[in-house]
Amino acid sequence: MRPRSLLAAAAAAIALSALPMTAQAATTELIDRSAYDATTEVTAGSLHIDGATRGELGGYLDVTVTAADGSLPVGSNACEAASVDAVLTVSPGETLTAQVAGEICTGFYGDNYTVNAAVRSRHLDYEGTAHRKVKAVGDGLISASYVPWFGGQAGFSATVKW
Repeated sequence: MRPRSLLAAAAAAIALSALPMTAQAATTELIDRSAYDATTEVTAGSLHIDGATRGELGGYLDVTVTAADGSLPVGSNACEAASVDAVLTVSPGETLTAQVAGEICTGFYGDNYTVNAAVRSRHLDYEGTAHRKVKAVGDGLISASYVPWFGGQAGFSATVKW
């Protein structure tokens, strides 16, 4: 009886090693990209910043901030709710999209804006073929700032599990 069980175990091991492994091991990666836009679009109710990102070639970040009440805050140190839509091209053919609630604030003199919005797994959508899905590990951050004489800068930072 022992030779048969040994033979069966050996046959099963050979069969399993011959099959291709289709399961992809999940990897965790910090995505930290930022973009500078000298020609930021600012309207009465929105702020739009986009540009190539630092890091891998082919990266691009597009952030649109829309004031919840239809008008950006006015005055010194004024803040209000806003929706933040971001599209990050991680590499050619791979994009992460996030739609989150955030806050837009003016500076001390009221002439510049800063935006912060937390990103969680439920906010992220992945499109591409390199990975099956994406899940944020903890909280990520979308941030943006605009200074009239300087332009705008936007950033996307999150640890994701592919």
